[in-house]
Amino acid sequence: MINWIKVSDIQSVIENAGALVKEVYDKRNFNVELKGDMTPVTEADRASSEYIVGALRKLYPEVPVISEEASLPPYEERVKWKYAWIVDPLDGTKEFIYRNGRFCINIALVEEGRPVFGMINNVCDGEILWAFESGECGMIRAGREEVLVNEPNTASKLKVAVSRFHLTEWEMQYIDYLRSLGHEVELVPLGASSKHCMLAEGKVDICPKFGKCSEWDVAAGQVLVEATGGLVVNAETGGKVCYNKENIISSPFVMFGKRVHEEIKGGNKTFLNFKVKSIVKNDYLGTRRIETKKQDIMEKQYAKELIEFIHESPTNFHAVANAKKELLSNGFKQLFSGEAWQIEKGGKYFVTKNHSSLFAFEIGSGEIAEDGFKIVCAHSDSPTFRIKPNAEMPVAGKYLKLNTEVYGGPIMYTWFDRPLSMAGRVMLRSLNPLKPATQFVNFKRPLMVIPHIAIHFNRAVNDQGNPLSKQKDMLPVIAMINDTFEKDNYLVKLIAEEMGVSPEDILDFDLTLYEYEKGCLFGVNEEFISSGKLDDLAMAHAGLKAFVASEKCRKTKVLAIFDNEEVGSGTKQGAGSPILRTIVERIVFGLGGKPEDLYRAIHNSFMISADMAHALHPNYVEKHDPTNHPVMNGGPVIKFNANQKYVTDGDSAAVFETICKMAGVPCQKFVNHSDMAGGSTLGNILLSQMEMRGVDIGNPMWAMHSVRETGGVLDHAYVIKAFTTFYNI
Repeated sequence: MINWIKVSDIQSVIENAGALVKEVYDKRNFNVELKGDMTPVTEADRASSEYIVGALRKLYPEVPVISEEASLPPYEERVKWKYAWIVDPLDGTKEFIYRNGRFCINIALVEEGRPVFGMINNVCDGEILWAFESGECGMIRAGREEVLVNEPNTASKLKVAVSRFHLTEWEMQYIDYLRSLGHEVELVPLGASSKHCMLAEGKVDICPKFGKCSEWDVAAGQVLVEATGGLVVNAETGGKVCYNKENIISSPFVMFGKRVHEEIKGGNKTFLNFKVKSIVKNDYLGTRRIETKKQDIMEKQYAKELIEFIHESPTNFHAVANAKKELLSNGFKQLFSGEAWQIEKGGKYFVTKNHSSLFAFEIGSGEIAEDGFKIVCAHSDSPTFRIKPNAEMPVAGKYLKLNTEVYGGPIMYTWFDRPLSMAGRVMLRSLNPLKPATQFVNFKRPLMVIPHIAIHFNRAVNDQGNPLSKQKDMLPVIAMINDTFEKDNYLVKLIAEEMGVSPEDILDFDLTLYEYEKGCLFGVNEEFISSGKLDDLAMAHAGLKAFVASEKCRKTKVLAIFDNEEVGSGTKQGAGSPILRTIVERIVFGLGGKPEDLYRAIHNSFMISADMAHALHPNYVEKHDPTNHPVMNGGPVIKFNANQKYVTDGDSAAVFETICKMAGVPCQKFVNHSDMAGGSTLGNILLSQMEMRGVDIGNPMWAMHSVRETGGVLDHAYVIKAFTTFYNI
């Protein structure tokens, strides 16, 4: 053991640094900047670094210090050092910015290239873990010393700790390799060096890191893991991970906890046999990364989750049902408009309207009048075709088509010649004639097509177009008619068969068409999302993800998903109704507030109206404003309109720009070409009910209102981060 180090001294340094970091964290409104390598840095990083470097130099003046936020001495000087402190003053700056509490402070002592002492402060958990190379180790929890015990996971599955923000394809290849060996693998996304602490405690089994990180991210964790019976291996060489190298970037590595290390020592070398060397080397030298230019795997994961959410949400009813399922699984309680509400601070609730709009809220810890609400609004509906009553229409005794009417403003040409299905809500007979039973149906198979006329019957279609009749041209064919075909009441019988109910029990239905094929990622680097209903289920999904992931705070958080935006919002479940105002009133009054408290709460609130935006179109550049034309994957878009079709003004735009800066994401601005009329959205309609500060934003996209729209993979990840930051401040 290095007997000249006093653990209590380092503990005091790391605790004081933690207090400085926590002070900035609790302020919530802190500055975020981007360094030269495009990684974020905050005032907490700098304050912690300055304090730790000064304190260590005072305690051990003969030992130089390497800190992430301090200038790095030349290698010609460093190579002569016997000892060096390696410090990460705030490990997990993104975790800090997104306010999920999973950030750390790392202090390690390196002797001639190997780490011999390490200490990690899990700031928000109040835990400090420390260890010497010799195996002496300990834990300080809430100021009290405890024994650091490694109690290995005894479950059959392997728990693999991975980065929450920087999981790469190479780590996924290693995980696939483990599965190929027959292991059941559970991924545990964690932030910063909390992964290393959990390895040291036996709570996870393996931590592969093949993506870019620096020596100060690893050194302290390596000592903890090895002191508690684990093993850390250089993934390129199979040997040791070395420190204070000429390049301060860490070698790619795999950390094994005690449980797996015991197997390795017992002769099971398969954990070490993954052929990663050339792959990792190429990735680290940058050649493969430049060649492929693939997006971060977690950003793609968000996009894939969106595609799945949309695929499982073919109608507004299904979108709300899926959001409801997500909320229930995250501890939210459903309330009902016709019942008395019993709400309390810290409570998590939601209420639906018409099965097609949803309003979720988490009561803040502050005073409702002073702290108000943070609201993200989106909508659940998209342009489509609604099936009319008595829809069956025989043609020439051979075909059966369905009578439909247009909902919203679809680009009708895009609906031709595509496999279509139908879904929606069915009202069934019940014991109460005023309250029929409601069930949802989704046929989940291709049922029909809207056929386009052949070019031979309209030779000028490509030059002159083909004006479309909504009543004549847009009717889908669902079946062939034969001698035994029963066309009367055909649709009701089809629905009854699908649902397993009697046709006589079906009173009515709200059914719409949707494209059957699932969305996908496309582009050479899979940088684009192709899917129906991006407008506006992309914003609903992003708001939902951020809402459930955000932490408790003083303000009351609200997620509002309205219906019927595409037809003007003038329904009981639309933004033009008083529904959100009523919910806000019930919250304030339910917490014991008075009308004066309601008015103050509204004044102290902020609303983000989230509806998709137009990206610069590569084939119609002239349609866009000459100086404000957002591009795909350039970040969320703030929408402006001088005639107030959007609620954005200088004040609210500044707020959202600040949120994006805190989240470490870019943002863009949209203004219509002055010779073209633009659309409107939820914001100005909603604010006719409440005079609240607000901003209209959305992600850039192509082909808005097409059956198949295009968005950006990065943009979806960006807006989730921005919404999460908004909910957390």
